[in-house]
Amino acid sequence: MKKFNRIWMWMAIAAASFSFTSCDDDDYWYDDYYWYDDYNHGGWGWNQGDWNNGSNGSQDDDLLLEAQTLTGDWRGSVMLSELAEDGQSRNNYSFIAEMTFYQAGDKVNSLSGNGVEVDYADDGSYESQTLKFTWYIDKNGDIYIRYNSGATYVMDAGAKQYGFHLGQEDGKIVDTFYGYMIGTGAAKGDVMQIDLERYDPSGARKKTRSAATDSVAPSFGKATGRAFMPHAIKKLPRR
Repeated sequence: MKKFNRIWMWMAIAAASFSFTSCDDDDYWYDDYYWYDDYNHGGWGWNQGDWNNGSNGSQDDDLLLEAQTLTGDWRGSVMLSELAEDGQSRNNYSFIAEMTFYQAGDKVNSLSGNGVEVDYADDGSYESQTLKFTWYIDKNGDIYIRYNSGATYVMDAGAKQYGFHLGQEDGKIVDTFYGYMIGTGAAKGDVMQIDLERYDPSGARKKTRSAATDSVAPSFGKATGRAFMPHAIKKLPRR
């Protein structure tokens, strides 16, 4: 009987130990952006062939309109969440960015091109940095952006929760561009949230296409609302 009781006692201790270890592991590995790993499989990375094909021009009216909507000057807030050096915890930053997209060869039928991003610290330090990038839109309407550092991000046109919105937004008199930029390859684990509005660097407020053409202005992506990154500090991360 004593032997039987000892067996049950050790089984209970083992079960309790397992339970506590599992909870600790779950907390330790918890990640608000765990889903980013889905975008590092199945061909979500940069495809130079798609960039080359896009630069040759396209006859797809919807994709062309998306590229033409993307082209131009954007400004607003950006939040970056990156994996810390331990590979598990996260560092979250917020800053201001201006992004300018050009179509390859200045061709209006191009689905790819290059661009310039200027980031500004939002902490009163007046720090800034200038980043160059290339971009393309694939056949699904997904937007790929690769910085000269090699860091590549994808914006998923088909996702509602982790996707993007580009173009006309109800209640806005300028086009907006917001959503997730999800790191792939060398940038795996990094996630950016952008919230940008079209602007004119000359200082003139730029009209939306609806105001300029008397037609329904286009919009792309399926994101239904903005998300906000928790615990972001106002600091300009060097990228």
